[in-house]
Amino acid sequence: MTVQYLTDTKGKKTGVLLGIKDWEKIQKKLNAEQFYEGFRESLREIKLHKQGKTKLKDAKDLFK
Repeated sequence: MTVQYLTDTKGKKTGVLLGIKDWEKIQKKLNAEQFYEGFRESLREIKLHKQGKTKLKDAKDLFK
C-alpha cells in the first residue's frame, strides 16, 4: 500500500492520499466491522431481554 501524507505549513499531518483499490479494501473492512458490531449489540440486547432487564424494540422503530 502506497500512502502519501498531506501536511500543513508547520509540517503537521492533515490528510492521507492512497490508491483507490486500497481505499476500497479499507471501506469493505470497515463495513464488515460495523455489521459485526451491530450484530454483537443485538445479541447483548436479547440477553438483557431474557434476563428481564430491558424490552425489545419494535421492528417498525428500527427502520425509522
